Amino acid sequence: MRHLVLAAALGFCAAMWAAPAGAVSPSPYDMTYNVRSDTPVRSGMSAGAGVKGTLKAGTKGIVLRWCRPEIPFAEWQFGSRSVKRKLLDQRWCEIQSGALIGNVDGKALRPD
Repeated sequence: MRHLVLAAALGFCAAMWAAPAGAVSPSPYDMTYNVRSDTPVRSGMSAGAGVKGTLKAGTKGIVLRWCRPEIPFAEWQFGSRSVKRKLLDQRWCEIQSGALIGNVDGKALRPD
């Protein structure tokens, strides 16, 4: 009986590791983003922080450096598009676009 349980457990683990590559998404920090509308890049993580520059509508290739609160990796990796949208909508994130580094409301970011 123990052998059957062990074999079943090993089979389950092997199936999980063999999941197709498209079944999960990369980390939110291993992706690039774009913005649909002009977006202020701020010196701090609040709407009242000073503006360092602006991302123009259509800017692509924005790198997400980190967010606060931190994005829960498992929720992101296995989440639907709407789950990812909600996770971004609830955060402020430090980004880099070319030489410009600063903070944006996560609501402005869209995965490329």
